Order: sequence, then C-alpha cells, then structure tokens
Amino acid sequence: MRITVLVTAKRNPDLDGAACAIAYAELLREEGYDAAPLVDGNPDAEARFALDETGWARPAVSMSASEIVLVDASDVVGLPDAVSAERVVEVIDHRQHHDAERLFPRARIQIEAVGAAATLVAERWRAAARRPRGSTALLLQAAIQSNTQRLRGSVTTPRDLDAAAWLAGIAELPDGFVEGQFAARAAEIVADVDAALSRESKRFDHPEGSYVVAQLELPGAVGLVDAVAAADLARTERVMVNLVDVDSARSLLLIWDSAFRRWVAARLGVTFTGAGAECSPAVLRKQIVARLRGDAS
Repeated sequence: MRITVLVTAKRNPDLDGAACAIAYAELLREEGYDAAPLVDGNPDAEARFALDETGWARPAVSMSASEIVLVDASDVVGLPDAVSAERVVEVIDHRQHHDAERLFPRARIQIEAVGAAATLVAERWRAAARRPRGSTALLLQAAIQSNTQRLRGSVTTPRDLDAAAWLAGIAELPDGFVEGQFAARAAEIVADVDAALSRESKRFDHPEGSYVVAQLELPGAVGLVDAVAAADLARTERVMVNLVDVDSARSLLLIWDSAFRRWVAARLGVTFTGAGAECSPAVLRKQIVARLRGDAS
C-alpha cells in the first residue's frame, strides 16, 4: 500500500516524538487517510523502553509519501532524510521559539506552550470524539510524564494534566512503567556522559553571540556534576548545561565561562554559586532560550 501521509518527528527521536508520530498517524487512519508513522534512526533509551513495553513493532514504511506531518519538531535541523520542507503540510509542536511559518510555508502550524507535544495529539483525538488503542494511550501518557517531570515540572499545564487523566481512563500505565522509562534514560546517559551531552546539545543564535544549551533529564541528575564538568563540552565558550532532576523537579544550570555566566544571570535573574545556579521548580531549555531571547518573562 502506498503511503500518502507520513507522520514523523526528528531522527533518533525521544519518547515524545516517537509517541506522537505513532498516535497521530493512527488518528489520521481512523479519519480515512492513508497514513503511517516514521520513527527514524535509533530512538533514545526511554523511547525504546516504552515502545518495547507496549509491543510496538516498527513497520516497513515507503518514503514516497506525498504529504508529511511533523510532530514534536518545528525546525529543519535533524529531520529524517526523507523529509523535504515543501512536502510538510502540518506541524504540531510545543516549542517557545521557532520559525516554522517561514520554514514550512505550506503547513498548518500548531505550536502551543504545553508540556508535551503528546498533549496536543491527545487533544486531537478528543476533538475527533475518538479513542486511541490502549497501547497508543500508554505511549502518549508516558510521553507526557517524560516531558513534565512526572507532571510536576514548571512546564506542566492544566492541559497536560487533563490529557494524562483522559488517557489513563483508556489505559492506565502499569506500576513501575514510569520508573522504568526514566531508569532506561538515566542508564544511557550515565554510560556515556560525553555522548549524551553531544546528543542533547543545541546551538542558538543571538545578536550578542550564539550559545549552546545542553540538557540532561534524569533521576539524580545533580550526581553528574563532576562527570559533566570533566566533559569536553564544559571547556567550550558560551555553553550551558541544564541538569534536570526528575525526582525533585529541580534543575541545576552549569556554566564554566564566567563572562557567559554573568550574561545569563542578568537575563534569567538567577544567582550562580561558582559554576552552578539552582532552579526550583526545574526550568527547561525551551524556557531558558525564550527568556534569553526576551520572548518570555
């Protein structure tokens, strides 16, 4: 069967991206479209855990789709090779900083400030008066849990809470599932901190100089301070590492470049003790970047 709509996140997606691709493609099929999800490359360890636990098998997908939907993505960086901007007809994301209207001129854009893109996809299901399969509901719940630090992080909105509750009414996450997904993520990070930092780093442009923000979210994140400080990335100018502890819903911002540290402190209103500044509740990269750009208070 020829696929006419391909739903995809970025290459090597995290759990939010993988769950949204699977769930939104399923909804489109329910609505009569010839749609399939693309989970491209190697999903991260947390996504692999959730996909395995819910029994999802990656289908063989034709790359000849005439239309493409992006989920949990609104930039051209890191997209699968099969994706061309001119074929993107819809973008569903939750970034606070984007240029999607220019990058994807054909697309209908939904980018809203919720904790997880999975919340937006769950809302699409509810608006259509349909219910996803149980395994799909579990994936969407797990993604919301992941992106909101167990529904306790500062990005959590009433919409995230409502979506998670609605999905739990379809299929409730088994005991230990959320702990297992975070443990899988933590094990991958701890096994190779340098690789994790490289994978989770993003560069941002600014009139006063570009900068890099790396973000590691895991239980007991503050225990990685020494390993992060010893990483190659820590010796690079204008780099911030955001260690997000999903147990305490707090984060630790680490900056070793003193000039960049002063610049960030003035714009974020945080106080550094040495290289670190604690934030409670946790702040995430999208919030940090929005504030550094002057887009949010």
